Amino acid sequence: MQKFIIKLLGAISIAAIGGAYYVWQEAIKVPDEYTKASSEDKIDSQSLPLQQSQITERAAVSKRKITAPIDRAQSGQKVSVKLSNKDINNLVVAKLATSQASKQVPVGIKGIKTNIRDGKIYTGAMVNLDQLARNGKPGTQTAALTKLTNNLTFLKGRDVYVGIVGKPTIEGDRVKFASDTQIKIGNMNFTIAQLAENLGVSPAKIQQTIDLQIQQQNFSVNRIDLENNGLSLEGAKK
Repeated sequence: MQKFIIKLLGAISIAAIGGAYYVWQEAIKVPDEYTKASSEDKIDSQSLPLQQSQITERAAVSKRKITAPIDRAQSGQKVSVKLSNKDINNLVVAKLATSQASKQVPVGIKGIKTNIRDGKIYTGAMVNLDQLARNGKPGTQTAALTKLTNNLTFLKGRDVYVGIVGKPTIEGDRVKFASDTQIKIGNMNFTIAQLAENLGVSPAKIQQTIDLQIQQQNFSVNRIDLENNGLSLEGAKK
């Protein structure tokens, strides 16, 4: 995930060729949906840094909301799963942490927020390139971060919003973000296809990176409903 963030922010370098001032203005903006989610978040459950045990425990509680109704059902029996904003956020934080050797969210990524409203999932965080570079282990990724910071001087010392806005859809019996999902850097929007072309990767690779982490091998999903502050999945146990 950190490697993906580096590539994602590297897309700003490509966009900046066409108009550096405009890109600078848009990249440092914090989208309204993140500000709204932060102002409505009355619980400190999303605060970072979290200890590894806290991340694991919170994700396990949210994961059980998916696995428990499936485990109680017989094969072929209908299953209903309900998840809140907080549950989705716990799974997002856990995915980011498990991609790191330390199993913790990297220093430099903070304020991860997930909000479900208007039929879409809004999830994102503030990312500080300087802090990521200073606290990362020596290697290719840290060198890439340092190079990015040197090239994009307007990001030095700044927290930049990186997020996803999209509607989940069912493909086959699996849940994934729809193809028109927007990847956001500040107030700049990229579709999955645009980002894949800019980064030289396949759209499937980006879909894998932003996976919602709510699919189970023994659960065939046939309906998904988004409500304000949560979502529900309807399906059957395989």
